[in-house]
This record gives sequence, structure tokens and C-alpha cells, in this order.
Amino acid sequence: MHVIIHRGSHQIGGSCIEVFSDKTRIILDIGEELPDLEGSKPKVAVPPNVGGLFKDEEKKIDAVFISHGHEDHIGLIQNIHLTIPVFIGEKAFRIYNITSRFTGGKIISNPTYQFQSGREIIIGDLSITPYLVDHSGFDAYAFLIKHDNKYIVYTGDFRCHGRKKKATEYFIANLPNNIDLLMVEGTMMNRMKEQVETEEEIEGKAYDFIKSKANPVFVLQSSTNIDRLVSMYRAAKKSRRMFVIDIFTAHIVSQLDNSIPKPGQFKDIRVFYPYHLTQRMFQEPGGDILMKEFNRYWISRKELSQRKNYCMLIRDSMLSDLQHIENLKESGFIYSIWSGYKRQERMAKILNYAKSINMEIMDIHTSGHACIDSLQRIIHGNRPKKIIPIHTEASQLFVEKFEGVYIPQDGEVISI
Repeated sequence: MHVIIHRGSHQIGGSCIEVFSDKTRIILDIGEELPDLEGSKPKVAVPPNVGGLFKDEEKKIDAVFISHGHEDHIGLIQNIHLTIPVFIGEKAFRIYNITSRFTGGKIISNPTYQFQSGREIIIGDLSITPYLVDHSGFDAYAFLIKHDNKYIVYTGDFRCHGRKKKATEYFIANLPNNIDLLMVEGTMMNRMKEQVETEEEIEGKAYDFIKSKANPVFVLQSSTNIDRLVSMYRAAKKSRRMFVIDIFTAHIVSQLDNSIPKPGQFKDIRVFYPYHLTQRMFQEPGGDILMKEFNRYWISRKELSQRKNYCMLIRDSMLSDLQHIENLKESGFIYSIWSGYKRQERMAKILNYAKSINMEIMDIHTSGHACIDSLQRIIHGNRPKKIIPIHTEASQLFVEKFEGVYIPQDGEVISI
């Protein structure tokens, strides 16, 4: 069995790994590179150099496995050969397709199979077992790959401090001893001193902040970070506030089971229609149906201007909507995504507007990635023979911290 990290051994984002035997070739993730935060470079979807994977080539890849739905792991899925089967978690697949309807992307058109945690999949002479793990991207998986009594593990993006930490614990506990190769994410390796809080601690901080405010509270977060949405909903509910999400977020949570807060199933949730998104969607084929689906839970700008007892999720694209809601001076504003995004122009504009009307801004966030304690648990607990750090800009720190670390170049063949 052999491995090629086509992209990811020296960068965060754009992940693409090939595992192959003499008879079978599979790809783990096909990610788009992350954009330049300063905006000095345009975002260009550059595919990795993988022969037989893409549409304009003769098909030579047997399957593509997607660990989760973040763009840096799935963003180039539309470029692959249309006959290659795609394996992905059921809920991640639903979220990806509904998000594409709103963002102008395309749904996955390849033959698609939704896998389940712990259930083995056979592709040629390779055995692949997905395991659900905790991550800020909902329905994320790690993979255990077996061939001729050799074992490879690819963690994808994972953590142990979210609402699904027990899933990660189960994954680590059920790995075979003496793994031949562990490919482990190291996003936070150069941020080892950064404080990592649990989602329960995030919920508690949000509750304390929300209950201290007499006016509305706005939460800037990703619509696909379902753990965070649950934390903010619970904090708002305990504060006896109505919870407001926009139509895009409403469609995302509607793809999930009824334990996730959503309009209709939860009586204290209302749906806001962002102006520019609504105008654009009504011009898209079938967009009017999507936009009308939750109109019985609609809340207007006028009603939001008249009320104080609500907590509303927003995104940086909703500045104009925020500007057209009245009586927001001295409201609360929770910033709940990675601090690095503050360097982006659109993010800076909405934060500056919040400051201009005397909103109190509070950062309440925790990473979606493995901290050093989580890395130690999987490495020391399973004693892999070889460790390759991926999804990291700090590979050398692994060498200093752990034994058996090998740092390949992108495109290098590693034999197991």
C-alpha cells in the first residue's frame, strides 16, 4: 500500500491525499486552497496534480472519500471525472447540496454513496472504515484503511472539545494498535498556547453576555457550524429570548434531525430574509420555492426594530440588513469565528459598523481543530509506526514533540 499527499503536507487547506495498491486508487478529500485573508490575491481554484482524477482525463481513480463539507476538503469536487463514485456522510452531503443552491455552486452529480460510522466499505482490494469525529464542520469523519494487514489512518479535521467529543473518543479507542501510518491534522500545532474551551463553556459565556444586555444581541458565526448554533440557541433560550436565523441557515438546519434547533420544530425560532440574498434567489430557477418554504416563520425588519428580546445569527454579508434595523444602539455583538477573518475587508466593515453604534463586541469562540492534548491522545494511545502531519504550517514542531514523524514533500510516494 502506498500514499501520496498531493497537497497538505506543508499548508492548511487544499487537502488531497491518494492511497493506492497495485489494483486500487482512492482519493481522500479534494479541497480548494484557502483564500488570501488580506484579499491581495484573487481566489483561484488550482487543482492538485493527480492523474486520472479530473474531467478532462481518462478515469484512473476508483473512488473519492470526503471527510467533511468544508471547502478546503471538498471545494474541487465539481472538477473530478463524473463517473468516479463519491463517498461522504449523509448529513454532510445534504448540507453541501443545499448550501450550493444558495451560493451558486452545483450539487454533487457523481454517483454518490452516504456512509455510516464504523461500517466498512470495500473498494477493490482496499478496506475503508469511516469513523465519526468531533469537528466544527458537521458530520465529519476520519478513515481507517486496511490492505494486506497494513493499516493507515487519516484523521481529517477533528477535535475533542466539541459536542461530539465522545465520537472522537470512540474512534481513538477502537483503532488497532501499532498503526503503520497515521496522517494527523496539525492546524493548531503552532498555536499550542492558545486557550481551547469546550462548546459547553462557550454556551456559558454566551449566556452570561446575552443576559447582561437589555437590547438585542447579534451573533456572527458560520451557518454550518451546527455545534455553535446549538450553543447560541441554548444560551438565548435560557435568557428567554427569541432566536432568529436567516433563510439560508434555516435550510441548512432543516436537513438535520429534530434535535437540532429549527423553525417549526422549535417554537421560539423565527426566520429573517436578508434583502440581497432574497432578491437574488427569486431570480434563480426554483429559488422562489426555497425562499417561501419558511415564510410562516418570517420576521420583518420592522418587527426586529420594535423588539429587544431576541438573539439573531448573522454573517458578514448581512451588513446592509443590520443597517436597516432600527434601535440597535448599545446592543450586543458576539464574534464567534476565527479571529484571523477580521483582516478581511467585508468582516472589518460589519465590525466597524457595530462599533459605530456603540454595540459591545465580545469574542466568544473556540477552535474546530485538535489541540496538543488531543494530538497526544491519538499518538500516545495508538503508537503509530510512522506519523505524517498534514493540514499544518508547522510540520517541524511535530518532529520536536513526537517520535516517528516523517515530513514528505507534496507528490512524494510513501510506501507502507
